[in-house]
Amino acid sequence: MNLFRFRVKALTLIALLLLLCAIIANGYSISTGEERSTLPPFVTNIRFTGNKAISDEELRQIIATSEHTTFLGLGLFGGALKPFNQEEFEKDLSLIKKLYTYKGYFFSTVDTTIVRKGNGKKVDLKILIREHEPSRIDSLKYEGLEKISKDCKAHYLDTRRLKVGDIFSVDRLIEERNRTISFFREEGFAFFHEDSIRIKVDTVGNRAGVMFRLSLPEQLKYGTIHAVVHNPMRSDTAPGEKNFTKDNISGKIIGKQNISPDLIASAIEYRPGKVTRQTLEQHTLQNFGITNIFSSIYITPDSVRNGALFTTVHLETAPRHQIEPKLLVDNRYGALFFGGSLAYENKNLLGGAEQFHTSAEFGTQVGDNNTLLGNLDPTQYAKVIPYEFNLKSSLILPVLKKPGNAYSVTAEYASTIQPVLLSTQNGLIRGSYNAKLSPSSHLTFDFFEVELIKSDSLRGFKQLFKTNLAQNIGINPANSAAVNAGIDSLLQTHIDQTFRLRYNYTNRQNTLPPKTIWNFDLLLEDCGTIPWLIDKYLDKKNYIGFTDQDPQIFGTTYTQYIKAEPSLSVIENITPQSQLASRGQIGWMTPWGKAESTPQERRLFAGGANSMRGWLFNTLGPGSSASHAASNFGADIKLELNVEYRVKFFKFFHQPSGVTFFSDMGNIWDRTGAYAFSPESMINNYAWDAGVGVRLGSPIGPFRFDFAYKLRDPTENKAWRISTWKLNDVTFNFGIGEAF
Repeated sequence: MNLFRFRVKALTLIALLLLLCAIIANGYSISTGEERSTLPPFVTNIRFTGNKAISDEELRQIIATSEHTTFLGLGLFGGALKPFNQEEFEKDLSLIKKLYTYKGYFFSTVDTTIVRKGNGKKVDLKILIREHEPSRIDSLKYEGLEKISKDCKAHYLDTRRLKVGDIFSVDRLIEERNRTISFFREEGFAFFHEDSIRIKVDTVGNRAGVMFRLSLPEQLKYGTIHAVVHNPMRSDTAPGEKNFTKDNISGKIIGKQNISPDLIASAIEYRPGKVTRQTLEQHTLQNFGITNIFSSIYITPDSVRNGALFTTVHLETAPRHQIEPKLLVDNRYGALFFGGSLAYENKNLLGGAEQFHTSAEFGTQVGDNNTLLGNLDPTQYAKVIPYEFNLKSSLILPVLKKPGNAYSVTAEYASTIQPVLLSTQNGLIRGSYNAKLSPSSHLTFDFFEVELIKSDSLRGFKQLFKTNLAQNIGINPANSAAVNAGIDSLLQTHIDQTFRLRYNYTNRQNTLPPKTIWNFDLLLEDCGTIPWLIDKYLDKKNYIGFTDQDPQIFGTTYTQYIKAEPSLSVIENITPQSQLASRGQIGWMTPWGKAESTPQERRLFAGGANSMRGWLFNTLGPGSSASHAASNFGADIKLELNVEYRVKFFKFFHQPSGVTFFSDMGNIWDRTGAYAFSPESMINNYAWDAGVGVRLGSPIGPFRFDFAYKLRDPTENKAWRISTWKLNDVTFNFGIGEAF
């Protein structure tokens, strides 16, 4: 009931806000209801025709005249009306003509038609563009290449962007000029710049002849390389200075700062005697940047002597210590769940950019409202308030010879009370290696992970097991021995020893400007290999309560499973203010060896702010199961597809904000039993939702308020819910940051 009231209040508040915005946007006084005074005409529509070489969106971006648009045409969030200015519009037409000239369409024409409507209060603009034939390059020459070798010259000409027959345009000339500058700076001509290039263009009709005349400076090699670590809080004249020489790099560290010379020498990729290259200096800056211990990094060319360039790398250290408090808020179990965390980070523990991080986090639900126990009488179970407590510490040790790569060690302890009447304690130790394969791809290998899990039941768990869980896993609720055995298997203290490999590839770094951004992530896990080897070859003892067929070492159960979880997300930037985003996820896991089931804490789940938003956190599935408690124990197979259309049209905290329309489809399934995955169950038991969400920008990411309706619910006799749709039958989810 509390959740229902919260939903109704939230919907009512949103409706009132939209009504208020509509009243303001439509020009009425709140206090009197009187219509505002007559305003000059405003533009309701701008239509371009005849343009093929330049898109409508690009044309709209260069003109000052704009349409008055509102959210979905409802008069909401349209802002103040901008009067139509004839003089400004004439300037816009001139800009369009200049843009076409810039693109090589010298003979294009621009005509307009102005249509006035609504007693002259509204204006529609029709802009007709006749592009005609563009000018094309009929000759292309390069002069001034005598200083370079034949191979270098051939490579330069083979990689040119301009070719005879191409459309002549200014942006193509600029592109070729920039390529030329980058090419020769990479070949030792460090002081080659824009003024070293003269471009001559001769045009006759729609033909153009282009000549590049280059003035190449002296080709250089690196001379002495010096590095200076500055203390941004003190002047460089302050006492205290450490000088060093390492791998042909000389340097000094000013003040009492603890910076390893090995770190500095390994990050600098160029050396004395090498030909100067722009990319080596760029990689040097990137290597220092990823250490996260410098606030300012730059390279200065000091002097040139006898064909050698002498340089200095300037490094200013960032604050070493950082304390970060956080506020955590969501509604994972339906009611408000809030908490906080406090983290401490030392960014340079031992002088080699070693990062030590430790944090404490606590979160709890407001009240003991428990929607997962709806099948039980309140007298049958203990009223508990779910909470989560977590302590975590990690140490990252960078590999100095391989910038971007690092080892890490993590220790973690967690204590939770779940709404399914379980109390759990976890202790974990992990060793990992993180490798930067390329600017676009990363690989993380957890070569050592051991987690100890201890679970206890609270009053009412046995009744919950018989009512909601037993049949899901093939146990007769009336068979007390089988029920007790099933509960014991869930509550057994056990060990998860895991090898984990995660590969990630994205084109986000390579896409400038971003148009289509995609991200591929692959997770592979193997659990139980080392305990299995110990069980088979080392620990031959017999322990009370275990047989030779049970997976155990030294009297403690261990788990065995393999898991694969690939996902792909794609974001299409339609306009600067709108995106179409989608994500597909597949999850599969199965036990192996002596194990007959997978551990509950490692299973796959569905429902919540970052999953199927028509359902609350972990309350969907498996299959057509209507038990939310069963959903909280997860399943071994998952299919999910999410689609969003994001629109930003106002600012909050000076951050882009707007609305998102979304739809989610998918479910989780067991491997065997009543809710096992099969092609038939995939077709019959998929879930589908759709909804709308508000995105309010903030410095830490957008606040997400998502309202979703179930379109298809496999737990119902009539899965399709459209015919029984009700306005207040909405699921609310809250989160921070985009869902994907």
